[in-house]
Amino acid sequence: MSPSFDNLTEDRGSESEEELDFSDLRQNYEVRMEEGLDTFVIIDGLPKVPQESKQKLVKFLLRKLNSVGKTKEDAIFMPLGENNVSEGFAFVEYATPKQAVEATKKLHGTPLDKKHTLAVNKLTDIDRYGREGRVDDEYHPPRLDEFTEREHLRWWLGDPNGRDQFAMHRAESVGVFWNKKKDNPEMIIDRHSWTEMFVQWSPLGTYLATMHARGVQLWGGPTWQRIHRIPHPVCNLIDFSPGEKYLTTWSFKPIEVAEDDPVLSMDEDGKNYIIWDVATGKPLRSFQTHDLPGPTEDENGQPVKKKIPWPAFKWSADEKYVARMLDGQSISVYELPKMVLLDKTSIKIEGIRDFEWSPATPQREGVKSYEQLFCFWTPEIGSNPAKVGLMSIPSKEVVRTRNLFSVIDAKLHWQSQANYVCVKVDRHSSKSKKSLATNLEIFRVREKGVPVEVVDLIKDTVINFAWEPKGDRFVLITAAEAPLVPTAVPPKTSVSFFCPEKTKGASVGNFKHIRTIDRKNSNTIYWSPKGRFVVVATLLSQQSSDLDFWDLDYEGEKPEADKDLTANLQHMNTADHYGVTEIEWDPTGRYVASSASVWKHAMENGYHLYDFKGDLLREEHIDKFKQFAWRPRPPTLLSRDEQKQIRKNLREYSKDFDEQDRIEEDKERGAVVEERRRLLSEWLAWREREREELAEERRELGLDADEEEERGEDRKTEEEGGAKVVEEIVEEVLDETEEIVS
Repeated sequence: MSPSFDNLTEDRGSESEEELDFSDLRQNYEVRMEEGLDTFVIIDGLPKVPQESKQKLVKFLLRKLNSVGKTKEDAIFMPLGENNVSEGFAFVEYATPKQAVEATKKLHGTPLDKKHTLAVNKLTDIDRYGREGRVDDEYHPPRLDEFTEREHLRWWLGDPNGRDQFAMHRAESVGVFWNKKKDNPEMIIDRHSWTEMFVQWSPLGTYLATMHARGVQLWGGPTWQRIHRIPHPVCNLIDFSPGEKYLTTWSFKPIEVAEDDPVLSMDEDGKNYIIWDVATGKPLRSFQTHDLPGPTEDENGQPVKKKIPWPAFKWSADEKYVARMLDGQSISVYELPKMVLLDKTSIKIEGIRDFEWSPATPQREGVKSYEQLFCFWTPEIGSNPAKVGLMSIPSKEVVRTRNLFSVIDAKLHWQSQANYVCVKVDRHSSKSKKSLATNLEIFRVREKGVPVEVVDLIKDTVINFAWEPKGDRFVLITAAEAPLVPTAVPPKTSVSFFCPEKTKGASVGNFKHIRTIDRKNSNTIYWSPKGRFVVVATLLSQQSSDLDFWDLDYEGEKPEADKDLTANLQHMNTADHYGVTEIEWDPTGRYVASSASVWKHAMENGYHLYDFKGDLLREEHIDKFKQFAWRPRPPTLLSRDEQKQIRKNLREYSKDFDEQDRIEEDKERGAVVEERRRLLSEWLAWREREREELAEERRELGLDADEEEERGEDRKTEEEGGAKVVEEIVEEVLDETEEIVS
């Protein structure tokens, strides 16, 4: 029977809507409100414009919005009021929720023009904050905190005795101390677990940086408050700009940024370097670590450890530029503080191996326009020779080049005032290529045309070179037949001193050899920050630990052979510090600290303190000693004429300083005497109490007290007769021995 309406059974038609399964369609097409709204942001702080100007404002705003994500004109809704005037805010839809988050972080608080500043928030924040009860229905004006004066961050410079400070890291504690010459240092502050790795002063001494798993912290002021937090997770290395305006942080592990991170944005996710503005504590730009050249595995298939170049970002002297090198390819120069690439392109230099900014603003003869210089070198490529060049920034003009041949390696050494740059060039000294020889190419930057002077009297390999700060003399250490790879027994070295010869007028003469000291083990050079004095030492050696103190302006009689030279060399002293791992001058050039760190070895850790002549003032052996760091000083505010006047009257000032030292010593001796008197007085009082208690016990026991009474009568007679008992403490050294433990 054919089907008809009459014979249909009840409820046999199509199933009810409730019984149909829409789960697959709902899963694919249902609008999820929380996800849809996550792409929206609210832009507040916009100017209120009439309807005819609305389109122009939207297009202007769109350029800024697209700098952090992707949106379009029809995704911007700007409501109008009753008078067809915009309300001062707009709703914007981005392509993804991630872009909306970036907009809130990057655009919030940025100026739209001189009169308007943007306030950018996620649309979902309204519901979130309202649900949590953070938004009050009634408006309350914001409460302004009362002004509190901040501590002076350079307070230590006002010390009436002109003392310097230093930081010591030992075991799990970090302390800051006043230096007191021969006496034990005066502790200013000592904190347990103040750092998790090491401490580092900023270049002008304003901040003490401590390293932590969550980032870097900067401390300062008389109470050592935390000034800034730099939230770079698991940071390994830091580098301040010369004037402390900026800070570079680096971590071996790429940064992982959480979506709700209040400081870091998704731009920093996966990066290794961040450049920060120290004043605001905000990141300016982030970068990834470049792949280092060379093989990644050795012959056995094991990974090769590569040493990362540090600092990777190098600052110009005036902090207007920071540059980074891509090995063998280019240099990228960024303008600060915006961190935009200079001329929007990197400087292509084929084969580049290294570069260094001039440490001071250069003053080339005949150049009146502003410039900063950096020196670079490239190796031989095919038939092209190696090359050293000087480039001017911002013009990117190469102002001087010099071709070099048969070059194995080169090192760039600027003089502190940018008067010279010395290029140490290593070449094979024989056809067998088993040893090296060195010559020096010295660019005279201040002179017209930047002439180059070659010092080729050096027959051996130069293993260390150092210019005199604010001077034109240098010291170098050479090794005969120096191997290309480190050996178990270090080679014997020689120390050579050079200076310009005397000339008429203000010009600087050619560099001449003063003297060479042979058969040494020296490997490091440490000039006083004020020049003139230098320490040539042996570090990290089991065979020798000498510290040789030299004066290049000795005031005694000058040898006849040195009459035409601008130096009078004199060896002042040789000190010995077994296991020394680091040497550092204090910022005034008066003291030298040598230290033996447990980071290098665990034998006789601690530090020695010397004066500039090499006389030992103090030594401390400290268990688990890690680090000694003098606090730097900013440049003096005195003019050159004022400094000359002080040097001229230095002997008169010295009398006052000697008198102050004598008074200080007398105070310290007086304090020792007072302490001894206090202890003696306490002991006499205790003896008297014990005597009285003993007499009381004898009386209670009915024992003979005649002896005690006689003593009492004797004392009474002495007091009545005006007798005075004087007790004198005499200390005498009976024997003194000295034992040297090797």
